[in-house]
Amino acid sequence: MSKKLLSLIVFLCLGVSLQAKDNIVVYHAYGNARQVIVQGRMEKKRALKPVDKEDGWLRNLWRRVKQVKADDIKHAFVVLSVNHERFTVNGDNEGYFEFNVRTKQTFNMGYQEITLHIKENQNLHKTHATIIDTTPLLGIISDFDDTMIVSEVTDKIHLGINTLFKNYKQRVIVPTMLKRFKKILAQNPKGTPSTLFILSGSPQQLFTPIEQFLDYHHFPKHTLILKKAHGENKDPLTNQFAYKTQKIERLIRLYPQMRWVMFGDSGEKDAGIYAFIKKKYPKKVQSYHIRDVDNGKIKTYK
Repeated sequence: MSKKLLSLIVFLCLGVSLQAKDNIVVYHAYGNARQVIVQGRMEKKRALKPVDKEDGWLRNLWRRVKQVKADDIKHAFVVLSVNHERFTVNGDNEGYFEFNVRTKQTFNMGYQEITLHIKENQNLHKTHATIIDTTPLLGIISDFDDTMIVSEVTDKIHLGINTLFKNYKQRVIVPTMLKRFKKILAQNPKGTPSTLFILSGSPQQLFTPIEQFLDYHHFPKHTLILKKAHGENKDPLTNQFAYKTQKIERLIRLYPQMRWVMFGDSGEKDAGIYAFIKKKYPKKVQSYHIRDVDNGKIKTYK
């Protein structure tokens, strides 16, 4: 095959991807009155068969492979429009992008509509950013695996089985956690946007099944923050302490008026991470709670 023909095929395939109706996945969008953070990926979305509780392990594995193995759109420009302001960033070598921008206008507390599109494609991807202003509120920072969902992280074989061979309808929810979250969020004024932030060490490629699990079990609205494990400017891959403390401290800076309740488990580094944050920011952390992965009991630290 000649180089010219190969280049033409690549150009045509790229053009099809760029012109797709919706080829943007937004992982999270949140901010305060003057700043918004939006992170996502440009990729060619794949149609997957609906999940059934009776699905076998092979179908679940095939679905997971298709979710993780995305057809990314490399180095394209993505445009964010919010409150009549426009911002542009260049996606990386695997299609990932992040906006962390300050605006000229002030956002009202609530759910601010934002739109995104690839520069060569005028089809809009619409979503909302959770905006929290300077009102004193109670916020939640929670781990996901073995805190909200039974994953058995300390047993790598069982972790693999749970992650790869089971779908979100077959996974087991951690008892009482949903009730705890709702009780804490109910202490905020009525009409306040959700202050639940789920901070997980899982890679962003698992965004869809995690969101499906949370929706299936009727968890409150939330912001899901996952690890950027691929592409450029990756999060710390093996240093869970560094990864989570960076993300928590960004939330503390973004919402200086917030007091936090944190949830984690004994399976990895949560206890040490939360103790460090509590000591460094004693007035910001109301309490933290650690679930023992062996007996399921939850211990509170104040």
